[in-house]
Order: sequence, then structure tokens, then C-alpha cells
Amino acid sequence: MTLGFFLESLHLIEFALLYVLIVLALQVHDRFSKTTNILAAIFASFYGLTDEFHQLFVDGRSFTINDLIKDWCGVWTAYFIVNLISLRRNNHSHRNSEDDVDTVRASLNQ
Repeated sequence: MTLGFFLESLHLIEFALLYVLIVLALQVHDRFSKTTNILAAIFASFYGLTDEFHQLFVDGRSFTINDLIKDWCGVWTAYFIVNLISLRRNNHSHRNSEDDVDTVRASLNQ
């Protein structure tokens, strides 16, 4: 692995991490929902756009579509992973409550 490849992959990692940190902040404050989850991904994506845009005004830096795509891929990959984890947790918690209801019904029928 070359240093250039490592540095380029940091775009994916840093914006995925930004999104994950926003999600964790929402969860800590009991504000995490489907709506806030998508808004967090949109916000992190928009921040990637503004980050690339501001590089137009920094000597030695430049705006590149490739970097923007890497930023967005990091955000949206993390978004889909968070959605899968959230969906599994919701399905697991629903199964447990249904099992509890079935247990209560079985005990009442005896």
C-alpha cells in the first residue's frame, strides 16, 4: 500500500467518522430517528461539499470531484451500515416483545 493510496482513503474514513459522530450525538440525546439519521447523512455530505469548495481559496489545495465523491461514499456507506444495524436492533426488540406476549398468553391458557 502506498502513502498516496492511504491518504486518498482518508477521505472515506474522515467523512464516515463525521457522520458516525453526529449519529452518536443524536443517540446520546435521544434524538436519533429515521429522519434525523438521513439529515445527519445529508449534513455530513454537505460539509464534504463545503470542505472541497473552501479548498479553492487555499494555496496548494484544489477542489476535485473525485475527492467529493470519496467524501460522499464514506458518508453514505456509513449511513447504510447504521441503517442495517438499526434495522436489526428494531427487529430483534420486536421479536422479544412478541415472545413475551406469547409467553403470557400460554401461561393464562394453562
